[in-house]
Amino acid sequence: MTERPTGAIPAALMRALVAAVFAVDPVGLGGVLVRSAAGTARDQWLQRLRDALPDGTPWRRIPLAIHEDRLLGGLDLSATLHAGRPVPLRGVRAEADGGIVLLAMAERTGAATAAHLGAVLDWHEVALERHGLGVRSPARIGVVALDEGGDDDDAVPGALTERLALRIDLNGVRALDEPQDLGEWGAPQIEQARRRYAGVRVPDEVVHGLCATAAALGVDSARAWIMACRVARAAAALDGRDEVHAGDAEVAAALVLAPRATQLPDVATDEPVRDESPPAAEAPPTDLDAPARPAESSPDPDDADSASPPPGGALDDVVLAAALASVPAGLLAALVHGAVRRSRVPPGAGAGA
Repeated sequence: MTERPTGAIPAALMRALVAAVFAVDPVGLGGVLVRSAAGTARDQWLQRLRDALPDGTPWRRIPLAIHEDRLLGGLDLSATLHAGRPVPLRGVRAEADGGIVLLAMAERTGAATAAHLGAVLDWHEVALERHGLGVRSPARIGVVALDEGGDDDDAVPGALTERLALRIDLNGVRALDEPQDLGEWGAPQIEQARRRYAGVRVPDEVVHGLCATAAALGVDSARAWIMACRVARAAAALDGRDEVHAGDAEVAAALVLAPRATQLPDVATDEPVRDESPPAAEAPPTDLDAPARPAESSPDPDDADSASPPPGGALDDVVLAAALASVPAGLLAALVHGAVRRSRVPPGAGAGA
């Protein structure tokens, strides 16, 4: 992967990164919340994502007014009458196993639909127990939730957004201003990254840096730092490496933690929060010889309650700076003006304090 810029990630690179890392691990990352009205930019981004996925990947759409039997599955009446016994009809969730589900008008999704999708994202299967049927089908899916709402419209249900690792905002973008191919993140490179991904190690100091940054930004959900670790692993896999480096952690903090910030660390400075990240030359190097977390013990949602990252160091400050530089402008303004709470971090202590 080419050298990543210091500070805020440019919008074009952010869009490409979101598509690429999601294509590496759609199931583990849960999905992407795409805030955008229907238009050219959204269509281009969706096509970019589809081109990055392996040929034949299922791609299903859930319209707003989908019937419950179509979403959940039910009884195939025609086949049942013909066979003389109950024959199940697979729903969209099961049909999309191994692929992507597009949730149209996600901001108007009902609580029941959000709960059904959330259950699939948690358990990776569909349990059909209705109409006298008792069937379990695999449903390892990633969700792309299309949020077409305005600022004053209802938000996408939190039960769903909490499970979607990534977010992008295409509002105001008429068309993608970057090349339409993924360049170094084309389908062949992403396929290689998918094979490498399971073996990518996350050093303990990186786990701590992401956890400390989440705490400093008021991100309380354990899912967030777990998903950030997965994004860091995907970034490393895209770069052809078997271990996460500091730059991967910065990308993960920018993509996963920054959009979820509910507070700003008070560093007792007169400078604006979005000042400048530390110059690359001054950024503390990652200790590549530090003990690494084996692949099989990489962060997993099932172990969220028992995980206890070791103390971190200067890497925490680098990761926090990357996250602060990437907080969306509207959210940053709300945080700065006190619309949400601020935390206290002693000057110079960084996220690891």
